[in-house]
Amino acid sequence: MGLRPDPGLSLALPYGQRVTVGDLRGAPALLVLVPGAFTPLCTNELRDVAAARGALAPARVLVVSCDTAATLDAWRSSEAADVEVASDSWPHGEVSRALAAFDEATGWSLRRTVLLDDSGMVVWTDLAPGGRARDVGDAVAAVARLGGDDR
Repeated sequence: MGLRPDPGLSLALPYGQRVTVGDLRGAPALLVLVPGAFTPLCTNELRDVAAARGALAPARVLVVSCDTAATLDAWRSSEAADVEVASDSWPHGEVSRALAAFDEATGWSLRRTVLLDDSGMVVWTDLAPGGRARDVGDAVAAVARLGGDDR
């Protein structure tokens, strides 16, 4: 891996807040990039991530899309999903690009999962082919390996 995203890159959270990549340091962070809110495959993945939230601890989990923060908050609320959502809408796709997870042709994030260690270094990544869901169990296993857990 060896990639350490710029700590100044930021994502919009609901209600006008922002989080930078630098803010994620100090504990593991799992960024689950999805193409778009309210789409069937992305909604199923949101549900899967929310259901696995306990197994993903201690990582901070953010479901990220180029949709606006308000759209992502409405999506999360409509699914009663207990997971953080973050918008990469402005500058459009900046964080997705830095993580090699932006599709220039569509303007959407690719279906990529990125695990950052507590120093902000990318230690694991997964990329699903177009139209196919990821197995959240792979992310659970990666988080467990990072923590030295034998789940």
